[in-house]
Amino acid sequence: MIRFVRLIVVVGSLGVSALLMWMAFALGTQTDWGQLLINLSSEIVGVVITVAIVEAFLERRRLVERARRLAWDAVHAVESGVWVWQGGPRDLETDELLGILHAVDEGDFLADHTESMFLNIGTRSRRQLTNDLDAIERLPGLMNGLEQLARLSGLRDGRTLMSPRKVADILEEGTVELARALGQPTDPYLAGLIQYRDPSRQSQERRHFGERGAGGREERAVGVEL
Repeated sequence: MIRFVRLIVVVGSLGVSALLMWMAFALGTQTDWGQLLINLSSEIVGVVITVAIVEAFLERRRLVERARRLAWDAVHAVESGVWVWQGGPRDLETDELLGILHAVDEGDFLADHTESMFLNIGTRSRRQLTNDLDAIERLPGLMNGLEQLARLSGLRDGRTLMSPRKVADILEEGTVELARALGQPTDPYLAGLIQYRDPSRQSQERRHFGERGAGGREERAVGVEL
């Protein structure tokens, strides 16, 4: 809508400029009124060009800022999901996040609620690739990162469950592309973080629901068994 209004203003201004120029030639370019109309027409064209250049610059900056927000939002979403899944520090640099993902193995348990977090990341990434394409194209590497994460939208589509290692690979590949787009570290940092990993069901529930929420779920589970 905003672009349409801008287009109308530009076309209208150029139309007025053309009309003034036509009137100047009709009155005679050597007359005082003709000279005045020519100067006025030129001023209008100059203003339109200046405004168009400024608008293009501001629009480009707005799209770049939007793209960077999308990239950081995606990184933080992955960070939150991986923390629920694997544990470790709550706030991680990209190299630390990649280090934890690199350490995931096939035996790591993936709870349903954690899987849903990754599924939502994939679905959101796929939608952004459609709805925010103008902004995404302004930040090199962002499209690659979102395309990798969008693969998680099919997490439950197959006849067999996606393996934990496959999920980690997708998250790792997407994070590498996002980190590269944002100028962040892309080499996995392994030392000192692997000891915090705890992908057990109970730990995932505690990190996701909190101590009381996890305790309540355990109580309900015991009640069902009884």
